[in-house]
Amino acid sequence: MAKSDATSRKEPGSGRTRAVPVHDDSPVKLARNASANDQKALVALAAGRCEFPGCNKFLFEHPLTKDRGNYGENAHIVAFKEGAARGKDGARPADINSIENLMLLCQPCHKMIDDNAERYPRDVLVAGKEAHERRIRALTELGPELRTNVLVLKSRIGERVVEVGQQEVVDALRPRYPASSAFKVIDLSQLGDETGDGYYPMAERLISQHVSAMYAAQDVFGDVKHLSVIGLAPMPLLAVLGAALSNTVQTDFFQCHRDRDDRWTWHADGLPVSYVTRTTRRGTDAGKVAVTLSLSGAIDAEQLPGAIYAGVTVYDLTLDGMAPNPGFLRTRADLDGFRASYRALLAQVTRENPGVSEVHVFPAVPAPAAIALGFDLLPKVHPALIVHDFDKRVGGFTERIRVNRNE
Repeated sequence: MAKSDATSRKEPGSGRTRAVPVHDDSPVKLARNASANDQKALVALAAGRCEFPGCNKFLFEHPLTKDRGNYGENAHIVAFKEGAARGKDGARPADINSIENLMLLCQPCHKMIDDNAERYPRDVLVAGKEAHERRIRALTELGPELRTNVLVLKSRIGERVVEVGQQEVVDALRPRYPASSAFKVIDLSQLGDETGDGYYPMAERLISQHVSAMYAAQDVFGDVKHLSVIGLAPMPLLAVLGAALSNTVQTDFFQCHRDRDDRWTWHADGLPVSYVTRTTRRGTDAGKVAVTLSLSGAIDAEQLPGAIYAGVTVYDLTLDGMAPNPGFLRTRADLDGFRASYRALLAQVTRENPGVSEVHVFPAVPAPAAIALGFDLLPKVHPALIVHDFDKRVGGFTERIRVNRNE
């Protein structure tokens, strides 16, 4: 922003002189002998904001009137004069006016650090400047449309709780980045494991409460219309989570890959996975339908419970040209392919079984696919899912929970 000074100019024919404004187009108030390029670069690196840790005040707008103007000051970290603030604080820079020795500050912060040099030594100010400029660079290298909210669901899997590290999630999100460092976490581990009495009803209520509160909170979504979901829980509860999520917000799901260090990051490439749906039994009882999802492992028809008797029609969605295996889901495209096949299966079930109100589901799928079971249900279109899970104690599947967006 331009600043004004004054000089004298003689008025023609009068012999008098008057003060005439002279405009200085420097971007900030001049530090002694700092180059114009360095001053401009400092404004860019700081994004026009005060670099004192925690201040971040925008310096090219008056805080009260909002008038445009230059309210920033270039401050020396090591003082220009040896006897001034931090002037004797360690070895002096070779160039005292270099950009590395300058901070962009508001006037109150500038005065505070100079009046209290012992509280704000050189190393503190350098660390604050570098942290501010790193943050600005990181934010400006990614567009605001790449921000995402992060939701983590975790529970006991057998005897242990699998923790999800914040940095590995940040790495997995790229090119997106978290809108907040405080992830939304639904922690079911406090409920014990799935063998406990009342575990599933309590877990379902907790998931519903947390997800409802998340969408209701004004500070969660705001202008960030994207959600990234990481889930580690029994498959029936992952389906419950998916049904609780809103499809009005763009939502991505993530897979834990055990064959790599960055385990939550999708593989960039690989042979594409194909899916196929077969009708393995055409039952005689109208409206009685079951679906097996043989993806992470093959589902043995002999392990299905007695409720799936000969009169029940059974569909199987499995891998095409590949044996079911836990590591098949490697890329986002693989997950997208599953979701497309699953939606096509739901359409087939409703088309071939008019009036069907519920479908027994037996999933052997990865976590993001289990979430999609609930997420891709269409209200008032698709039947309810009665989700079963394999119970080692009985050596077969047990009915766990009902997922129905219409309720």
